[in-house]
Amino acid sequence: MRTAIIAFREKNGYFPEEKLNQVVELLNSANFCADEISVILGKKDLFIEVFEKHRQSYDNVLVLDCERNDFELTQAIEGCDRINCVFKCGNADVMFVSDNAKFKKTVEDNFISFLKAKEGRSYGKVVFKIFGLKKEEITAKLSEMGKGLEVSFNVVGKGLDNKVEIIYDDRSTKMDYDACQKRFLEEFSDRVYAEYDVGIEQRLVDLLKLRNCSLSTAESFTGGSVARSIISVSGASEVFYEGIVAYDSEAKIDRLGVERSSIVKSKPVSAQVAGEMAKGLFKSGKATVALSTTGIAGPNSDDSKFPVGLCYFGVGYKGKVQVFKYQFEGDRATIIENGAKTALFLAIKRLKEI
Repeated sequence: MRTAIIAFREKNGYFPEEKLNQVVELLNSANFCADEISVILGKKDLFIEVFEKHRQSYDNVLVLDCERNDFELTQAIEGCDRINCVFKCGNADVMFVSDNAKFKKTVEDNFISFLKAKEGRSYGKVVFKIFGLKKEEITAKLSEMGKGLEVSFNVVGKGLDNKVEIIYDDRSTKMDYDACQKRFLEEFSDRVYAEYDVGIEQRLVDLLKLRNCSLSTAESFTGGSVARSIISVSGASEVFYEGIVAYDSEAKIDRLGVERSSIVKSKPVSAQVAGEMAKGLFKSGKATVALSTTGIAGPNSDDSKFPVGLCYFGVGYKGKVQVFKYQFEGDRATIIENGAKTALFLAIKRLKEI
């Protein structure tokens, strides 16, 4: 089956990328795809032209309505008076979806359910959340991994934090399904932080609660992003003790007990300083888990002349600290975002070892 999507730009030319991405993700998760996506201005004549072409060329047409159009969809096509349900129009099965807060659920419950029934297959999927690879890197590995197996994959995410869905149907053999999961875990086991769809912040808070742990953070280049991510989760107050942004070297010394000699000899961005920052968080006696970050977010280096993107993370549990070194690419905002999420991921890995 071939499927087309029609979406409308707003009058100011804004492209509805977020909504389109959500619809494409829903289709991919159900093992369908959008064979063509047309984004047009909300002009009646233009819509009729594109719609007529698509309903003759495709089996299914999904139209994402926009309340800022200069016409009503149901009045544009003769005999089409239904919103949010599938109807027959020429050669195609068509659905107009109203632009409201429930559009995603409407697409899933009505359009995708219809496609499943129409194709006569039932699908299932297994979800893994993984961290540390870009989408294109994951996709390349999965393409090789899936050779010879009757399964498919869907990868959704941003930056280094991605959701991988292994999709199977009632024609997939258990042997293929088991072989695929085995290959996946052999390749990605050290990057998996959850085997269900959950945000990395929520996963960390859940693990802290499960292990009965309290967390403190000491941040330099991430500037409070780690703490902010954690406290965005409802119930974080049960497990989060404090977050310190010790940006200046003197703050690292005064607030965290970092040795001045370490700053001078090893420089602020170093494994030595990251480790001492994390150890300093245990002095209060309140934290069982400690996270520290120090790095160079750019766009320029500091007096050390270390490369932009060089970062160190201290991860401690009950006073014992490990330090990890990373080299990130991208602009300042990307390095900070990747650094904050890396800190969360490293804490999750440590907690899973307990």
